[in-house]
Amino acid sequence: MTNGDRSAHRLWRAPAWAWVVLMLLFAINLGSAFIPLGNGNVILNLFVAAVMVVVLAIFLMDLQNAQTLVRVVAVAGLFWVVLMFSLVFSDYLSRS
Repeated sequence: MTNGDRSAHRLWRAPAWAWVVLMLLFAINLGSAFIPLGNGNVILNLFVAAVMVVVLAIFLMDLQNAQTLVRVVAVAGLFWVVLMFSLVFSDYLSRS
């Protein structure tokens, strides 16, 4: 391998692993749809979705190598999304 081939191989290694992990998590989600776990299905699917978000944020958004300001903005965006979802769900649950 030449030096250019090695750098191209290193460039695609993290996204390829992220894709493999996302496909495995997708298979877990798909498999859980056919297994009756009751409320466990919701808990499992939300956990898998959270892991997918973490994989996307760390590897595909490259937050592991980002500057501090970019990380702070990403965490602030996550905070606001959680806040909005909690307000929407509290409104939904408070209605009869």
